[in-house]
Amino acid sequence: MLEINQEQMVIANDIARDNFHQRVRDYVREKLPRETNNYDNTQLIELIKRQDKIAVEHDIKTELGIVQWVCLSLGLGEDFFQQDEIKNIFDPPGELPAETRLTLYIEHINAVEKNPNARIEDILLKHGYIVER
Repeated sequence: MLEINQEQMVIANDIARDNFHQRVRDYVREKLPRETNNYDNTQLIELIKRQDKIAVEHDIKTELGIVQWVCLSLGLGEDFFQQDEIKNIFDPPGELPAETRLTLYIEHINAVEKNPNARIEDILLKHGYIVER
């Protein structure tokens, strides 16, 4: 029987995380060229690592959620999560999972691009998270 010790698990996890960060780098370079053109590869990987850590602290744990978080940090600034509007989404933790709230916020951003008067409440209503009174 093959046994894997704790040190080997840590090494394998680090390799997987590094691979993930490289895939995120390649993805954001392709999808957000304007936002990433001022970063060399090392700088971009470092930004991704920082944002990955912050995302996990905000209960964002899936690869998709972390990629979304990184994209927001590139589009809105690395400290986007400290803006009042975003703090209200994540603090305090709500009934909805953090990744659901992140996805709804991104949908709201897209709606505002189309209609500056779009409200987050309309997105929540659309998905049945609130009901009209």
